[in-house]
Amino acid sequence: MVSPCVACALALALLACGGEGGRSRAGETAAPATPAPGEQSSGVGSLTPESGAGVDANGELLLDDLSDGDAKFSAAGISGEWFTYSDGTAAVTPPDHTGLLVSGGQTHVSGEGFSDWGVGLSAYLRSADLTRFCSLKLSARGSGSIVLEVATPATSPASEGGTCVGNGCFGHFATSLQLGAELQEFTIDFARLTQPSWAQPAQLSLAGVISFNFVAKVAGTPAAIDLWVDRLALQSCPRG
Repeated sequence: MVSPCVACALALALLACGGEGGRSRAGETAAPATPAPGEQSSGVGSLTPESGAGVDANGELLLDDLSDGDAKFSAAGISGEWFTYSDGTAAVTPPDHTGLLVSGGQTHVSGEGFSDWGVGLSAYLRSADLTRFCSLKLSARGSGSIVLEVATPATSPASEGGTCVGNGCFGHFATSLQLGAELQEFTIDFARLTQPSWAQPAQLSLAGVISFNFVAKVAGTPAAIDLWVDRLALQSCPRG
C-alpha cells in the first residue's frame, strides 16, 4: 500500500528501516538535502497555509497544474518540488532528482525492471500544515497501478525529517490507484488511508506532511511505472 533515494547529490543517506515482507526500504522515501555546488536550493521549508488564500469557491487549493513546465509549485503558503526516485535497479525517466519532463501541461514518468522496492514520483513539501484539508485531488493517466503515500513524521525516520525509530518505518498512510489511458480525477480522502500490515502503527497527522508519493511497487514481479500527472490539488474540509 502507500507514502514518500539514492540519486544525485540531492539524496540523503537513509536509515535501513524494515519494509514489506521484511526487506529493507532504505532509499524508498525521497528527500532533497543541501544542494551540490552549482545547484539551487528549492526554497522548500516548514510552511503553514494562509487562511483562505488561494482556495476557490469550491474549497479547492490548486498546488500545481504543470503549466509552467518546471518542478516547483507554491500556493497559499505551501511550497514544494517534484522529483523522481527509485531503488536504483533500473533506469527511470526522468532520472532520479533531475527535474521533470513536461509536455502539454503534463509530466510523464516511465521505467521498468525495478527489482528491489520500486520507483516513484514525489511531490515534496518538507513540512506543511495541511490540517484544514480533507482530501487530495489528482488528475492522472497511464497504465497499471500506483500507490499514493502520504509521508508524515510519524511514519518517516529522522533521516527523512521524521520521528519513526526501528522497524516499520516508511509504512506511510496510503491507497492504491488504478490508472487508465484517459485522464481521470482521483479524490483521495485522507481519513480513508491506511498503513501496510508491516508498518509501525501511527496516527495520521496532517500537521507536518513531508510529501505525497506516487509509487510503483514490486509485487512478486519487477515494478514498472507509466504515469502522467496533469494536476494536483487539495480539498478543504466541509464547514460545520
